[in-house]
Amino acid sequence: MELTQAIRERRSIRKYKTEEPPRDLIEKVVEDGLWAPSSTNQQPWHFFVVRGEEKGKLSQIIAPAGKVILPKLERAFKDKPKVIQATLEFFDTLGGAPILICCYSQSAPITAQPDSTPTYLRTCNIDRLGKIQSVAAAIQNIMLSAHSVGLGTCWMTAPLHVADDINKTVGIKDHELVALITMGYADGTAVVPPRKEGRLSWIGF
Repeated sequence: MELTQAIRERRSIRKYKTEEPPRDLIEKVVEDGLWAPSSTNQQPWHFFVVRGEEKGKLSQIIAPAGKVILPKLERAFKDKPKVIQATLEFFDTLGGAPILICCYSQSAPITAQPDSTPTYLRTCNIDRLGKIQSVAAAIQNIMLSAHSVGLGTCWMTAPLHVADDINKTVGIKDHELVALITMGYADGTAVVPPRKEGRLSWIGF
């Protein structure tokens, strides 16, 4: 599969078959994530691939996060109640995904910034921001690689609302949870959302 094809055909999958992907296929996909670019080549990520009973425990912890973001869903999809309901159901079951990947950053603690620091950085340690962006790049690699080998994925950030409980279950104390990825064989096809206009500008051309 060509890169452009993978980029444009990848979809967020919220319903999965019960069949579990073989471990060697999952390893290939996650290892592709480790080749992402990173801030000063720190490679500041750690991925926990979870299945079976442990995944079931995490699924129960994640479920309440759907209700936390309900107001946001209602604003974004006020005329699409079926989308809201489907999203809440996904949080309850993770769509039956057999694999869950917890994506962590070895983030530095937030520290005070001098007044000369640009406004957008005053509330966010720049080293921490670079590490989080690095993990995000790795997540994109994982999702594109998964699609190229016939696996579906969904990038989830709402579970950050219950990050403390997730961390306890995974056994993490000194890393920062960036996102979760569900993974498995897609059960059906996802709708292709149109690209929004006005998101690209050219300067000096």
